[in-house]
Amino acid sequence: MRLRPDFPFRRLALVLSGGGAMGAYEIGVLRVLESLGVRPAVISGVSVGAINALLWVTNGFRTQPLVEIWSRLRPSGIGMRWATLAIRAGGMLLVTFALLEVILTLAGSPEVGALRWLRGGVAGRGDASSPVPDILAWITIGVLGGIAASLSRPVEGWIARLAPASDPARWHRWVGRILLVAGLAHVLTLATGLPWPHRFSATALLVLAGVWLLNRSGRTGQWMRGLLIRLLPETGGRGLWGGAARRRLLERVADPAELHRLTDGSVRLIFSALAVDNGRICYFINWPDPSPALRRLADESLGEIQVLRDADEMLQAVVASSALPLVFEPVRLRGREFLDGGVFNDQPLRVVMGEEADAAIVVLLNPSRSLEGTPRVPNLFDLGSRLFEILNWRGLQGELQAIPADWSQRPPDGAPVKMCVVEPERTLPGGLLGVDPANAADLMRLGEADALRALARAGWLDEASPAPAPA
Repeated sequence: MRLRPDFPFRRLALVLSGGGAMGAYEIGVLRVLESLGVRPAVISGVSVGAINALLWVTNGFRTQPLVEIWSRLRPSGIGMRWATLAIRAGGMLLVTFALLEVILTLAGSPEVGALRWLRGGVAGRGDASSPVPDILAWITIGVLGGIAASLSRPVEGWIARLAPASDPARWHRWVGRILLVAGLAHVLTLATGLPWPHRFSATALLVLAGVWLLNRSGRTGQWMRGLLIRLLPETGGRGLWGGAARRRLLERVADPAELHRLTDGSVRLIFSALAVDNGRICYFINWPDPSPALRRLADESLGEIQVLRDADEMLQAVVASSALPLVFEPVRLRGREFLDGGVFNDQPLRVVMGEEADAAIVVLLNPSRSLEGTPRVPNLFDLGSRLFEILNWRGLQGELQAIPADWSQRPPDGAPVKMCVVEPERTLPGGLLGVDPANAADLMRLGEADALRALARAGWLDEASPAPAPA
């Protein structure tokens, strides 16, 4: 499959929408564009669309590095470390629980507790030292719980910087091995009667098993994460997680030899984020002289333009663009705080016209026609995801209505339509926060198939060339 021989457009724009875990769908679309030799002159991205746009450009428009990262990406890869959230939420609970266990052990022990004094100081049967390992263990875990609660946010940043680049699932396998060895040791001490803090050991094993299951891919891990969400207490801070992991992901996957594309103007990039201080959508751009038309369109959409000077600022702008409110903390850039721009403007279509694009490919992660048929939402995060989908869908309707008619209607002479919209036929699996390698391959295949159909409908493809089978 190839572009039609008389393809008339020379300044293409690409718009990549936000949608969290559904962003793997966009990789399938990019794979089709790569196979056709399409290199947009302008790329506008928001949220996960900004992440995909930056990584595509900084890998020389090669899609394979993005395929590889999405094929093994887990929630921890973007900073959604359920283990650190569990530590933060449960740290003080451990302190309280440990204190209660120490009191109960002391009060109920026939050797050193209150029962001995009720009997007139006569010790019951057994070794007077038998409850001591449990008491010491619970005191230790109480102290550790307090430390964990206070250090959970710094630890989140350390983990993001120290996470292995080659295999994000490696630590999960090591935790599984440790869990297996600890379980065997616990059973062995029970069978042989060796002195051991059995109550503490059993509790620690259950906690470790829960952490391991929370980070497991597939249905079991999804069920455990849903259970944690339903039990989630109010947490401190301004978001459940920080942005260090997303920054680390960008730095790890971007090719250092291609970072110059972020600032040399060969591709004009537009990343949008929500400014917390004034409520405007901020359009971060990588060239020094935005046109008056672009400034006017940004102002009409209650936005503003920020010209970024270097690759470091462009990376930080993408981290800010993907900081989903309440889930991730606001990201600081140039002394201001920003959040995910997709909350109020998930498809930044109009701004690309300000840079004199003569055609556009728009990739949507939700059907544009209707949101009907979505299943009920089972927990707090799913409800929040659903509300974001509704906000984005409503915003999309306004964006589409503002598009000139000659962009969306195919000319009667058979010439290609100016705007090609690639979208799924129904709601994609995974939702906004369901990052899981088990879904990524299916989403990429769907994106590839839908892109080929959309390009054919728009009249962009050579009808005489054979259509390739989606990878």
